Amino acid sequence: MRTGEDFRTAYEEAHNFSKALAKRGKGSGFMKNLMEQRICSSIEAGISTAQKLLKGLSMHQEEDEEEFDISLESGDERAVLECMLLRLKNIKHDPKLSAVLHYLDKEKWLDHGVIIFSQYYDTARWVADSLAAHYPEQAIGLYAGASRSRLYQKGEYVAVERETLKLQVAEHRIKIMVATDAACEGLNLQTLGTLINIDLPWNPTRLEQRIGRIKRFGQVRDNVDMLNLVNEQTVDERVYAKLSERMKDRFDLFGALPDTIKDIWIENIETLGEEMDKYIEAKRQATGFDLRYNANDKPAEKDWRDCASVLSRRDFSQLMSEGWGN
Repeated sequence: MRTGEDFRTAYEEAHNFSKALAKRGKGSGFMKNLMEQRICSSIEAGISTAQKLLKGLSMHQEEDEEEFDISLESGDERAVLECMLLRLKNIKHDPKLSAVLHYLDKEKWLDHGVIIFSQYYDTARWVADSLAAHYPEQAIGLYAGASRSRLYQKGEYVAVERETLKLQVAEHRIKIMVATDAACEGLNLQTLGTLINIDLPWNPTRLEQRIGRIKRFGQVRDNVDMLNLVNEQTVDERVYAKLSERMKDRFDLFGALPDTIKDIWIENIETLGEEMDKYIEAKRQATGFDLRYNANDKPAEKDWRDCASVLSRRDFSQLMSEGWGN
């Protein structure tokens, strides 16, 4: 996505915010890139996050197996956020929304139904609100966690259970669904034929899970259209350029792409590709059993092939039912 001067300046301030966080001497790569990722998701997410932090609120963030809270601790952090917020508020239209509307209208994706994914609730809500205003006659679902799901109809919305939204999609009564990653587990949307990623998670596995919501048994289209929206000259663009290079040969890697990008790799984005190549090569050399069951890439000194016997399910159940003293 092409961006204007206000976005590029705001993004630079977000990068300066990352540098200010780094001075604390703590935090992962994901934490330090929090604001950059929020801005890359949507202008709305960037504004909302900055306003909450400037009000003295703490932001809770979950990244796969890691959780952390972040709040402002210095004048430098506050100063760069204020400059960033000022620039973001100068941006009248987010180009990502224009791209979504183009594909829904001009490319006729709305005829097939669409699922729109975001990492962040702020972005998902903004997309749903905007589309509800643009398509007042369409039923639009916002599928989110923590009792924040909504059903939009005729310019208004009501809070609904997620099961209600899933049922309406299955019955072809909803053709536009907006969802967050946190809520999408168990979501089956094979009645929808197109997918738009408003932002892209730094996690190949999560991206595969998004695709799996519609590319499953019952999908009537032979080819499902997918649109990935990434802003130019951002860390997101560089991360996904590296991932795309390696995902071209993903079926030859025997599952060698990392489940998630390691925090230390994000510390120096320029060496991201090199670190991923090291990981892939280590996976190539490991056995299939090691890839599935061992925590590291080297085969254990003693593994299942050295066992004297293999227990049947019945023998295993009997053994497990015996007391420790036997």
